[in-house]
Amino acid sequence: MIVTRRDGALHLIEQVEHGRIAGELAAAWGNDRFETPTPRSPVRTAAARHDEGWRAWDARVLFHELDRRPLHFLEIDATEHVRLYRQGVERVALGDVYVGVLVGMHWTGLYRGRWSAPGARGRLDLGAEGRAAQDTAVDAEERRWIEAKRLAWTDAEPRAAFETRLWHNYELLQLWDLLSLYLCVMPAQPAAEPGPARPWGPQLAALEHPAEDVLLPPVRRHPFGPVERITVGVRRPGVLWLDPYPFDRPDVTVDVVSAVVPDRAYDHAGLAARVGRTPPTVTTWRLAPWRR
Repeated sequence: MIVTRRDGALHLIEQVEHGRIAGELAAAWGNDRFETPTPRSPVRTAAARHDEGWRAWDARVLFHELDRRPLHFLEIDATEHVRLYRQGVERVALGDVYVGVLVGMHWTGLYRGRWSAPGARGRLDLGAEGRAAQDTAVDAEERRWIEAKRLAWTDAEPRAAFETRLWHNYELLQLWDLLSLYLCVMPAQPAAEPGPARPWGPQLAALEHPAEDVLLPPVRRHPFGPVERITVGVRRPGVLWLDPYPFDRPDVTVDVVSAVVPDRAYDHAGLAARVGRTPPTVTTWRLAPWRR
């Protein structure tokens, strides 16, 4: 569950809803500057289902015992995190081997600094036991990729091109993941005086988010092209502006579905019951090219 504290309420968004939003971003990606992902359908499916493992856990409404509120997704126990993601990867891999590889790359990348550098670690590093569970998961998943990638590779392109495109699609998935999270937690009202854009990601550990301009992770225009860094920010209510703009039409509309409950202390059963009877709240964002 993605938990945000705002205006005396807790805004709760399930991870599979966040994934649905990422899938919509993937479906709209591509224009004269940014190449449409290939293979398109599996990449979009991977974006939409990259957090599939959270489905059963979010349905239970995980609980923060000390603060007596819903557990924020970055607060989950590391070994539990490994277990739920493994189940999600196994589930999506049954439907499509390429989707399974991409989702597995996303999962293990969370433990390896999104594959940014040798020895990199993720934010979900909770002591020796957690590190050991993560390391074991990464080793097993990388071994699984050997046969899975053999099955996914076709005669449409040489192996080197296939591998380059696969890692490019992984990098796109990380951008869609973080852009979707931005849409999930950011207030729809712009800041009075936006400051300089900061890299987006570390802020997600917090429960409260002021409107701010951020830099999304670097991504190439196409698998073999130059790297871009996209800036996003709220400049008008409900309007997210991006520079450079990566989508296939000037205005992309995205709905974010949440449950909004009072920000107070709960017991676990009372919280689950409250969330279960709370009607959904829909926030609509419009994504548009940056206007200075």
